[in-house]
Amino acid sequence: MLSTKLILRLLKRLCQMLAALTTSSAQRLRILVTCFRHFVAKLKICGFPRHDTDSTTFSPADCCDVPTRTSGVRCPPVNLPLPLHNRQITSASAASSNALLSSMPRFPMPHVPRVPQQSIPPQTVSPPQIHNTNSSRAPDTTTKFVPFAANDISRYENRPLVDTTQKLDSIPALMRHFPNESCPWLSGDWQSCVHPEGVLYLYDDRRSVFTEATVDCNMFGLLDGWIDELNKLAQTNSVDLGADNIELVVQLVQTEAEDADVLCHYYFVDHSARTLFWLHDRLHDPHQATGDIFSGLRGVTDPSHIRYSLESEYWTHCELYPNHQMDRLKIIKELRELVMHASAEIITSDVSLSPFDADELSRILGLISHLKENAEDNDPYSTCVIARFMHYFYRNKFFNFCGLPWARLEADKSVYEEDTNFHPLTSSVSLALNAMLFWAPQSHLEDLQKVWVDECINTPRWKDFNKNLMAEWTGITIYSTVMLAVDVSFLAVPNVNISQSQSIGIIATYLSIIFITGSLIVSVLLVRQNQRYGFESADKATDFLSHMTGTLFGVRALATVHSLPYAMLMWGMIYFAISILYNVFKSTTAAMLASVVSGCVVVTMFIFWFIWAAREFHLPDRLAKSIFPLIPARNTRS
Repeated sequence: MLSTKLILRLLKRLCQMLAALTTSSAQRLRILVTCFRHFVAKLKICGFPRHDTDSTTFSPADCCDVPTRTSGVRCPPVNLPLPLHNRQITSASAASSNALLSSMPRFPMPHVPRVPQQSIPPQTVSPPQIHNTNSSRAPDTTTKFVPFAANDISRYENRPLVDTTQKLDSIPALMRHFPNESCPWLSGDWQSCVHPEGVLYLYDDRRSVFTEATVDCNMFGLLDGWIDELNKLAQTNSVDLGADNIELVVQLVQTEAEDADVLCHYYFVDHSARTLFWLHDRLHDPHQATGDIFSGLRGVTDPSHIRYSLESEYWTHCELYPNHQMDRLKIIKELRELVMHASAEIITSDVSLSPFDADELSRILGLISHLKENAEDNDPYSTCVIARFMHYFYRNKFFNFCGLPWARLEADKSVYEEDTNFHPLTSSVSLALNAMLFWAPQSHLEDLQKVWVDECINTPRWKDFNKNLMAEWTGITIYSTVMLAVDVSFLAVPNVNISQSQSIGIIATYLSIIFITGSLIVSVLLVRQNQRYGFESADKATDFLSHMTGTLFGVRALATVHSLPYAMLMWGMIYFAISILYNVFKSTTAAMLASVVSGCVVVTMFIFWFIWAAREFHLPDRLAKSIFPLIPARNTRS
């Protein structure tokens, strides 16, 4: 049929053109494919008959402009969004695309019966009017406002790299002014500011708006329009943006989807209330793209509790954008009181909630004294220092439920109800491992539970915990080295016949060497891991513990790993003792045998007496806790 031949000829011609345009730009190819899609859609809409009739000429360039006598249907307009990092399509590309379309041959098209006219509603959403000279180069996009927080600002992630292809051959003569030309597309009231850390950010002084300097030219062309939309929306909600205490932070992010939507992340700052706020409801979703403002903390419902989280975010904003003129004397006094109370608490209590240790607090007090001397200057450097410390203290208040009846008062106490559900598999396996590893996993579990409380980390306690682990593993490494030398030396004793490989003494010695070597290897690995993660910040320590305990056995698995060096060293000593006793008992006189047996009995009694006195081995209590957790274990202390 004519319609079939027409389609086949068009497909053949298209294949030839695609082969010729393999090295052409992606934009030309997209235009050609889009034109072909609308041409095929036109054929489907028109409904060609299966017999030869009168024909008219038709070209693909006119695929979206069909004469009225053939059909009343029009294809919807085609929007071709530009790539994110391309500023514009050059005139040469457009001219070549038009030349390609005009060079395509015209094909005869059969007469098509008239189709009733249909109205197709528009599918595109136009962005607001942008009063910027770069707006004509902006891509066709749709925007969605997304509330986010100061901690979600992507300043430290995906930093741009230096362009090494450009270089300066010489410094001009008489050059005494050095403007920042890294953002040549800045216009209007926007100005570039340098953070004390060295990063560049943008600030609109007239509208009190901040954004990151990593925005490109196309996105900057959209920025003013969306800020105007937010200002209009704020005015409808009776928010006075003209006040000096209100600031706006905007960050535009273009999605990777085909429709090229732009997400406008934003938040407002109220300096008088020291908080963040939004014009849209911010959903509490830990899996949303902008992150969880509560950091995964459960049971956050009280507004006074939420206020501490938002205030910690406020201080993060002040650290990122230190332009606001704050009441420096008042804030320094508040910070000094917080530091003094934390210092007194950490001196008089072993379970202090302070986010800093004693040495750090004393150094902070020294910094506060210097800040007080320059309190009237209001420079950005001092603002960053004050804001960072205030962020840590208010974040600590949020995690400890400050101001609520169930507030945490001791760092090793949980504010949630203890899980008393019986898990047969984990309880049985944990009981067996505890018995095999001399109850070392249980001791390490109790220490971990005092540090990893409610899946939160107190930095000073975390550092002390890792120092104790390092000291334990370093000591075990020394003991293991000595024991390994003793085992090898024992095999060199003339009375020990190595040729008798089936001997119990030789087998026990080999087992002792294996366990001692395993203890050495595990100790070295744990020490290396502790050096990498043990002294990190609280956030990195939390990520590390979440990864290590995210299994079926949870914290018990990590406690078992920590106890392996000690347990394997103990098994190595036990097998060495078995080897010694076997070689002593197999060929000795009665007097020697009696002496050795009496000595073993005395040593064994002393060992068990020490274990009982130190309360390190409570088998009934441990069995009750492992098998019957709902029944409280009896207290064996007198």
